[in-house]
Amino acid sequence: MSRDDAMDPNAPQAAELVAELRAISEALAVNQIDTAALADATQLARRLRQRLAGPRRRRWYDEDPNSMGPASRRAYLAQSPVRGRHNPVAPPLALETVERDDGSRGVEARARLGMAYEGPPHGVHGGWVAALFDEVLGSVQGAHQPGVTAILTVRYRHLTPVEEELRFEGWLESQRARRTVAKATCHAGDTLTADAEGIFVRVDFAEVQQRMRSRRDSSKG
Repeated sequence: MSRDDAMDPNAPQAAELVAELRAISEALAVNQIDTAALADATQLARRLRQRLAGPRRRRWYDEDPNSMGPASRRAYLAQSPVRGRHNPVAPPLALETVERDDGSRGVEARARLGMAYEGPPHGVHGGWVAALFDEVLGSVQGAHQPGVTAILTVRYRHLTPVEEELRFEGWLESQRARRTVAKATCHAGDTLTADAEGIFVRVDFAEVQQRMRSRRDSSKG
């Protein structure tokens, strides 16, 4: 169990449930299932969904959108659609901050995507490759100046294989005023499958949150 999970008494149960949901997603992508079994599974899934009913949880940014304290960070990492431990959509991506050969701070990440993420034959869907890069690059820039993606450029060099470990490396390329540029690579074994560049801009998340609340209020009217 991670230190973050230890802070949440429900974390072990949530992680176990999410692992089962990921396995179900993979089974649907891989297995030939007969009609009767699908009908039975649908009934079980309906009961599961009803069992998980409850009040809407607070989002990590509800307290202070411009400040990610320990509690906010735990909530974000748990629910991220790319590396969230408690999000069944996430592959997930295991990420850590490292010191590069030149002494600068960078990011290394690893993921193994199953057949549920397949696009071309034997390959990860290009959209998911881009999403993984966005997370890696975002982690690089977030350590320096939190912002949002303005431009993401991905160069697909080779098929990125499913069911193999993928290794990502990301680093800060430049930073000026509100603008940060980060770069990253993806390898499967010794093969460079893709590389990417992300341009990020700093924003006032409190202002963004206020705009979104106003948007929801106006849509209700």
